[in-house]
Amino acid sequence: MTGSRTEPVFPGLNVLLEVIHGLCDRPGFFYRSKTEEVVGDQPLPILYLESEASPTAFLHALEHKLDEGRPAIPHAYVDVSAVGAEVNKRWPPEARETPPLLPLLDVLSHRLAEVHVGTERLTRFDHYRLVDWLTSKRLPRKPGRDDRASVIELLRQWTGKTGGSGEELNRAVDAFIPNLVTRLGLGLVAWVGSKAGFRWLGKRVPGLARESKWFMRGQNFALPNHSIEFLGFAERLTLGRRESENEEQVKLLLVHAFLEDLRIAYRRRSRFLPRRAGWRRTAYIPVLLDGVTKDNGGWELLELINDVRNETGELDPLLVIAASSVQPALSQRLGTTPVAPDETAEALTTWREELPRKRQMLAPDARYLMIRLPFPDPVKNKWKAAPAFRAAPVRWLAKSRRLEAIIAAVVVVLLIPGFVTAQNHVEANCSILGSAISPGISTRLMDVEGNVECLGYSDNSSQVFGSNERLRWTQQAVFAQNEEAERLYAADPARPLVSLLYFSSLTHKDSNPDADHSRAEELEGMLLKQRQQNDRSSSGPLLRIVIANGGAKMIRAHDVLTDMLNPLLEKDPSIIGVIGLDRSVEQTKMVITSLGSLGVPTIGTTLTEASLPKLSTMYFQLIPGNVRQADLVRRYAQHVAATKVTIHHPKLQQDDVYLDNLVAVLGQELARSGVPFEAREWSGGPQEVPSQCVEDHSTELVFFAGREEHFGEFLQAVGRNCYDKKRLPRILADDAIIRFIAQEASRKRDALAGMRVSYVSMAGLVVLAGKSCVDGKPDDKVRGGLPLDAFCAGYKKLAGEVQDSALPREDKPAKPWPGEHMAVAYDAAGLFLDAVRNAQARLAGHTPHRGAIGGELRELEFFGATGRTNFKESRVGETRNFTILEIADIYQFDQQPTCVFLTGDLYGPDSPRLPNGCPA
Repeated sequence: MTGSRTEPVFPGLNVLLEVIHGLCDRPGFFYRSKTEEVVGDQPLPILYLESEASPTAFLHALEHKLDEGRPAIPHAYVDVSAVGAEVNKRWPPEARETPPLLPLLDVLSHRLAEVHVGTERLTRFDHYRLVDWLTSKRLPRKPGRDDRASVIELLRQWTGKTGGSGEELNRAVDAFIPNLVTRLGLGLVAWVGSKAGFRWLGKRVPGLARESKWFMRGQNFALPNHSIEFLGFAERLTLGRRESENEEQVKLLLVHAFLEDLRIAYRRRSRFLPRRAGWRRTAYIPVLLDGVTKDNGGWELLELINDVRNETGELDPLLVIAASSVQPALSQRLGTTPVAPDETAEALTTWREELPRKRQMLAPDARYLMIRLPFPDPVKNKWKAAPAFRAAPVRWLAKSRRLEAIIAAVVVVLLIPGFVTAQNHVEANCSILGSAISPGISTRLMDVEGNVECLGYSDNSSQVFGSNERLRWTQQAVFAQNEEAERLYAADPARPLVSLLYFSSLTHKDSNPDADHSRAEELEGMLLKQRQQNDRSSSGPLLRIVIANGGAKMIRAHDVLTDMLNPLLEKDPSIIGVIGLDRSVEQTKMVITSLGSLGVPTIGTTLTEASLPKLSTMYFQLIPGNVRQADLVRRYAQHVAATKVTIHHPKLQQDDVYLDNLVAVLGQELARSGVPFEAREWSGGPQEVPSQCVEDHSTELVFFAGREEHFGEFLQAVGRNCYDKKRLPRILADDAIIRFIAQEASRKRDALAGMRVSYVSMAGLVVLAGKSCVDGKPDDKVRGGLPLDAFCAGYKKLAGEVQDSALPREDKPAKPWPGEHMAVAYDAAGLFLDAVRNAQARLAGHTPHRGAIGGELRELEFFGATGRTNFKESRVGETRNFTILEIADIYQFDQQPTCVFLTGDLYGPDSPRLPNGCPA
């Protein structure tokens, strides 16, 4: 059920829905059919569903799916049995003398005329409504010998434009002649004009050039060539005249005009020039006709559409989905055999192959695809794995005002001697005009280790950082939520609008999906919190997110803060804090110090270096620091009775404060506890690490203290030439390799098959929530309560959107558990929002200053998706849970990590534990 809506389930349902979903998708301009030499738009069948039960429930469920799609697919639903009453209500006798010739088509045009694609109306149905107007009107009686005056007057009533005669135009010219000489000259011109052209102009009907051309030269129904000009053809369609015409031809003309209006709306080019409105139509128009029968005009309309398509051979965007349970069946009349729903895909292929022959024969069943719906399963009433019926995204160039922006950019490039600068902006995915046209953007090209990168900040889609598709998709989704927050704030200013600044490394020289996806995960976590917060029915704070880029490895982060973010923080008091900050490098330390001096609360999502809390009293950290990580590793080594711990690390003192500090504090912790250890440095790369299988190291522990880009090579070196895996030591890695764990491409190396790996997890409880969390409900063993339930429910929807998007497969999340970076950022945003609520309670509802938020954070005990955070005891999450997870085979990407050791708080004080500290 969807609310109280029944979604009938029967064999082959998903196949049928996938076929309908595929038919709704409009092919690209250069798409070529596999079965025909047709490029671009493809012929659409008339889907006729003959149901053993009432098909209404199926059509209503399908309509609901179409209504849910965002961007929406233009569509309409018509209960054919109610058409007569609806037409009588809309057209009472005083409105028109006779009812429409095709009442169902009248209702359908009325429904579709109300549909909008984005901000544009689908179509006004000018051609169809003109024919319908003429067939409902009698010619007015006009005295005189010119029998065309009546039809001219009728058509001018239709267009709303009146025209004067040549004499009237002459009098108008005389009235504006300034002097005698000019009066004589212009009078002569006016007299010649009245004789040569004005009388001809007096017989024209302004505003009907396109329609008259099409009726006379663009179609053949009702024999337009039997009339010399359009006025005569129009006259033949009016009451009192069309009785001598073939009524079937007039009906075909009505249907053809209806389809022509839809063709015009979907036309991608106007002669040789592209037509952007047509490019914005990325989905065909499904119309759901419920209860069509022979007696209510349903069969007649379908037959007319079939005949028009056969005789004209023209393509149109109308996808007719008609259904009926009334006997006798239309398939019997046409002599066709309906297929079962699970055979629909094959039947569609056959229909496409047979269509050229059948339409050449003008076959009465050429356009039909008959499907028989069986009785639905009385037990099942919910569609599972149904496709998302949403229109494909509009190409950037086709969007409103995009072409104008491109023209302006071209002019700038041509006129200003800054072509090289403009080219650098394009290569760096940096908006050239963003800063000028939007107050929410400030960007600058900066040199980062010899590579030009786009640095700065943005709060809208005019500037999206980075080149990775998933990272860019997530930023676009965040910016869409920013717009929603501002709309809700405009509607209800009593709700405070607060902003968070996400500051991280979003660009780099070479492709690095590990880093890009981890940043995307963090933004997805904040997006999820945004969507939960920006709820129309809520009265809590509205959340807006500003995204800032500090460059590869945050190398220019302090410059970005000084040059662009400081002015932003001064002018925008809604910004209550900063989240992110990426790596523990010197630039990050400078940023933390500067933000602290400005009184800006900052939450580091993945930082763990021990000296960071000393830099600012406004600095907070969700992940326990390196001291806790060292304690965790030491405790684990003692728990497994390791005889020796070997720390492998790259060359230190290379501006990586995190690794320098981690190796130092881990060595101190092991030495203080009496655990035998050795620190080994590689200088050229982890391939220098000797194989750990030559001798028996099974009682030892190997700890990798490095970055994710070196971990795969390190594992290969450790297991080199190993014939007995039992001789290998336990392999444990620091929390920096989470990005490696999350990337299938990183782990799918043949040399890693069969290797058991453990790693320090920054949000282990969310990982343990597992695949069931991805499906919308966490594993019961984790006992995360409502916070984790809310996270998993939201994550299911968001993950579904990402999977249904047009992102490349390699950019879609593939691991069977929620991302750790996502969960940490989700909780970081939640911490700020809780602080805002607490401050509002103290300030009697007033929006607090960011300095007050820092004070609230220091008093906050927070229960989030990743566990309990108690900033009362420590600003760096020293009491939070810290977990060691293990994967039995690092090569098997679908393996769920298991908990092997855990310290710190779980979700609550009474959460049961195993002897190793893991959730029981």
